[in-house]
Amino acid sequence: MQASSRPFRSAPIDEGPDGPAPPLSQQKVLVACGFAAPIVFVVTFLIEGATRPGYDAWAEFVSVLSLGSDGWMQVANFIASGWLLLGFSVAVYQAVRIGAGPKPAPIVFSTMGLGLVAAGAFPTDAIDTALTLHGELHYVATAIVAGSMAAACLLEWHDGRHDRGRMVSARRLMAAGLASVSLFTISLVIPSAADPGLVERLAFVVGSVGVLLYARRVWPEFPARPSRNRQGVAVTMRGG
Repeated sequence: MQASSRPFRSAPIDEGPDGPAPPLSQQKVLVACGFAAPIVFVVTFLIEGATRPGYDAWAEFVSVLSLGSDGWMQVANFIASGWLLLGFSVAVYQAVRIGAGPKPAPIVFSTMGLGLVAAGAFPTDAIDTALTLHGELHYVATAIVAGSMAAACLLEWHDGRHDRGRMVSARRLMAAGLASVSLFTISLVIPSAADPGLVERLAFVVGSVGVLLYARRVWPEFPARPSRNRQGVAVTMRGG
């Protein structure tokens, strides 16, 4: 039987993976990284923001937590969350190999992971100080994270827009992606219109929900409705 192993592509190629699927236990560990990354990231900066003396979580950005004697905790949070997402991107790549995910998906999550690692490696500048090179690189890294979080929310729309059973959830995630990037923009461009720290946190939370939902989609044993490509052939996220 000839079918497209790439969703939403019309080229007829042999159905099935390009090579042997990795062990199920390995897949579970890698996908678990996708669950852990957004939870670790959000919970850590929320706790840090609420308990750090002299820090105003409503007015100050998350990146400011990486400054000072306790800044190592937020730096570690950036880097650890980034590495977890890089692990998850390997699982997403396996899903793409069996035709159960959009081709850009591993690029989105690996870019997000690298952006978080870079945000930790290049600390932000203190408020009311001159902009330095590492501060500029930090801003670039956080912009990459924001954009890739929004893109992650759009992946479900790309992957489910031809499946009526998933169209509602796909549209909701598309709305979440647009909300995430809009909130980031508001926090940076017009901070006087709202508390920038609060708005940025909302953006991170919305984007993290998108990552969690996509991790749920690629969990090897999750009994989800199969995706269907344009030819109506069912493909699933399972690699085994």
